[in-house]
Amino acid sequence: MNLLKQHIGKLLGLLLGGLLYFPIGILLGLGIGFFIDMFLQKGGGAPKRRKKQLPQPNDSTNFILSSLILAAAVVKSDGEVEDLELSYIQKFLVEQFGQDNLQEYMGILSAALEQDWELSKICRQIYLSSNYETRLQMLYFLFGIANADYSIDQVEVDTIKRISLELDLPHSDFVSIKAMFYDEMDSHYKILELPPSASDAQLKAAYRKMVKKYHPDSLASLGEAFQKVGESKFKRLQEAYDTICEKRGLK
Repeated sequence: MNLLKQHIGKLLGLLLGGLLYFPIGILLGLGIGFFIDMFLQKGGGAPKRRKKQLPQPNDSTNFILSSLILAAAVVKSDGEVEDLELSYIQKFLVEQFGQDNLQEYMGILSAALEQDWELSKICRQIYLSSNYETRLQMLYFLFGIANADYSIDQVEVDTIKRISLELDLPHSDFVSIKAMFYDEMDSHYKILELPPSASDAQLKAAYRKMVKKYHPDSLASLGEAFQKVGESKFKRLQEAYDTICEKRGLK
């Protein structure tokens, strides 16, 4: 009976989550379950006043939960769960979405880390339930996690590349975003999806194209907080373009 009481929150959460949409709904249920378990373990009764709303399965929640599942895959890919990577994820969540529901989201990440997910099925569901701009932002987020310890292992790159393919993102997008985190030869051109031999006219045309792709407004459908998510990616694009222009003497 004590064992049942200890895990009743997670069981209820799994039931609720399974009714939403599998498997992201199950993780949402687990997150809710963590709060139920903590409350029961403290011997609490029904709260008199609900101070905050638990996340509902809308576009914003779907983005976060999907990102956390993929984040778990990247974090575990090298066989270790590093504190720097977990700290990066927590900092990202706080900076973009505030403290509300942070403990729940980290609980969901913890649950995701304990599972071995079939990436192809997870990515397929994400593909069907999100737009191109959202999937592109997820890719950027994953590279940020891999780079949290200031060193991206090849196994992490391979995992992210597989996720990118499963999310049906063009290889050029993978190369472009990867270049934002790799300080290698021609990385500024790779961000713009250009060869170093590109003409000035081609450079400017590519920049205009990439501005449309990476502009924070492309995430407007997910709400104001998500536009902030895209600002860092857009900043890296701007820096790459400015660096090339400076070397070419362009204004």
